[in-house]
Amino acid sequence: MTAVHRVGSPPPGAALGTLPDPWPRRTVAALAFLLLLRLVSLWFNSTELFFDEAQYWVWAREPAFGYFSKPPMLAWIIGAVTAICGDSEFCVRLASPLMHTGTAAFIYLTAAKLFDTRTGFWAAVIYLTVPAVSLSATLISTDVPLLFFWSLALYAYVRLEQADSTGWAIVLGLALGCGLMSKYAMAYFLLCAVVHGLAAPQRPHLLARPRFWLALLIGGVLLAPNIVWNAQNAFATVGHTGDNIGWDGRLHFARLAEFVGSQFGVFGPVLFGIYLVAILRLIREGMNRQQLLLLAFSVPVLALITVQALLSKAYANWAAVTYVGATILVADLMVNRIPMWWHRLSLGIHLFVFAVIAVAVAFSRPGELPLPEGRAPFHRMHGSAEIASAVRERAAADQFAALMVDNRRLAALMAYYLRDLALPVLSWRDDAVAGDHFELTRAYQDRPLEPVLYVTNRRNPHQVIAAFADAEFVGETTPPAGEIGHVWLYKLRGYAGGDRSR
Repeated sequence: MTAVHRVGSPPPGAALGTLPDPWPRRTVAALAFLLLLRLVSLWFNSTELFFDEAQYWVWAREPAFGYFSKPPMLAWIIGAVTAICGDSEFCVRLASPLMHTGTAAFIYLTAAKLFDTRTGFWAAVIYLTVPAVSLSATLISTDVPLLFFWSLALYAYVRLEQADSTGWAIVLGLALGCGLMSKYAMAYFLLCAVVHGLAAPQRPHLLARPRFWLALLIGGVLLAPNIVWNAQNAFATVGHTGDNIGWDGRLHFARLAEFVGSQFGVFGPVLFGIYLVAILRLIREGMNRQQLLLLAFSVPVLALITVQALLSKAYANWAAVTYVGATILVADLMVNRIPMWWHRLSLGIHLFVFAVIAVAVAFSRPGELPLPEGRAPFHRMHGSAEIASAVRERAAADQFAALMVDNRRLAALMAYYLRDLALPVLSWRDDAVAGDHFELTRAYQDRPLEPVLYVTNRRNPHQVIAAFADAEFVGETTPPAGEIGHVWLYKLRGYAGGDRSR
């Protein structure tokens, strides 16, 4: 078994040199350079907002302690950034490359504490160049703040284990609370802490220390407003999360294979392969305390989501927090145990993907990328501006009191791309219970303004039109790209639940 030494101490036999350590400066330079490249790429990014991104922007305009499908942290972050920067696609997404860089910085600090600054440098570079991060940095999603606060929590956890100080307990509590307010997947951190506490050889462990429970208390206090919001809104977010689990009593081996295969794309084929081999070999051959900690804070999440994929479904990003600890573990193995050519091969693949994504997003419009067989990888992220232009033209030709849509995609995208119009965007609620945030907060049935311009991609919206005494078809449009497809426009009056005298 590999020799065990205390978390935070230098590796056995480390030389005490007198020359300045170059790795911190190299880390700052590498992170700054990669961030600059990402900001330039983001500036030239021609993709339109995906409907989830547009929805987060809408949330940011309506500050609250919770939203239908997610906690509020990302909306708060977008709100803060756009208040300074503006509402362009660049500004909506700006927090993503910035926070990923911050995540890499905390990965460096954690790796430097567990091993050394050289390992920290490579861990930070590996994280910033894995395929999933290269793609994620071109978008804005709840995984971005989740990974940031997870990496901060892991660093605080390591420092708290080393020093057992109140200060680091407070930092850990703040990271846990902010992480939970970003995405409930932050709760996996507690599972990992329990696994680590049970597996670590030294006692008493953090689970038995009062300061760790202080951190949990702080995290719970920060989450409390979101719990109150959920209680006031029929636990909408909790219910939505439960719906996503979707267990049906069957085993889905094809979905399991799809999920496991997707992780080779998320982390990179070489890195994920090394990580899987490392799990097996370290468990069989023995590991030091640092490796045990990193396995404890990565394997349980990956295992849990793998089981979820077998029982129902799991998207590739659901195990994202696995790769904070996994990155540090693989960096240690690459620096100290694995032949260098593996590292060069992996880095070469990742830098190629990094460059392709950075350039491709600038030429994302239909027909701009010279790909064979008419492939369009960004097809889903276009077309909304064309639809909005057609709707704007029709709205200008008549007097409408509101714009109404009948699904979350159109609600989010029209709210963003028609943000210059004074027309409120309302959402038709099909059932008595709201099915998304827009039906919860801006249902047409709760605010039946008339006449209303109804925008739909339903081929037969009879159920909606039948609720009005007067319906007039006023136009249609088909954008050249996008997943919304053909859109029809109607002018509606005389809502059955409203005032027919208007």
